[in-house]
Amino acid sequence: MTVSSFAAGALFVIRVTKYLSTNPDNKWANSYEFRAMEGGTESTLLTLGEVLVDFEAAFHHTVVTFDRILISTWEPDSVPYDPAVFISSTLTAAGLNTSGGELLPLDKCLSVARVAATGRFGHLFYRGALTEADTIAPAGKSVLGDRPAMQAVIDGAVDSSGLNDYIGIGAGSLQLVLINADGDQRRTVNQLNVQGISTIKTDHKWFNRSSITVP
Repeated sequence: MTVSSFAAGALFVIRVTKYLSTNPDNKWANSYEFRAMEGGTESTLLTLGEVLVDFEAAFHHTVVTFDRILISTWEPDSVPYDPAVFISSTLTAAGLNTSGGELLPLDKCLSVARVAATGRFGHLFYRGALTEADTIAPAGKSVLGDRPAMQAVIDGAVDSSGLNDYIGIGAGSLQLVLINADGDQRRTVNQLNVQGISTIKTDHKWFNRSSITVP
């Protein structure tokens, strides 16, 4: 299987890499997993990549610059190296969030859960998506000031970007899923639910991409 041509059931990972325009050397990424509902080609995957960037841009701060998108088959990179298993594309987009107040430090992440019908949630932690105006700290710990309002922001981003076409049992060409370590369990993601604020170190392996060079 390659990213150029694939059949129904193929699995993919899409990573969106970002950085602050004030600090372009410190990059991080968010990853998503998808299952092909039908056969497709490279253009099918690139269209989904554009949708994901539009989705994230809708709630990231304007100082966040979208750097690169990497679309790869779910299977580990082959040995010897096979360039047909991934697509790497540079980006020029920036966040659209203009809410007031200072941007929170990058270790303060907006936590959004990928919710399936059964099993544990799959969490997405978004840096660069929260400002002081979004939070309160009644007991010295930052929490969302208005969680329903933030959920409405995420719901709006899903709808405006077209990501809703890839979520749930009614998904079209590709479906957002949760894949276990062995790849033999694929749980359909039915919704994205705002959880709150999570503190994640800026050098966490899930995010830090500063030292990675993508061909």
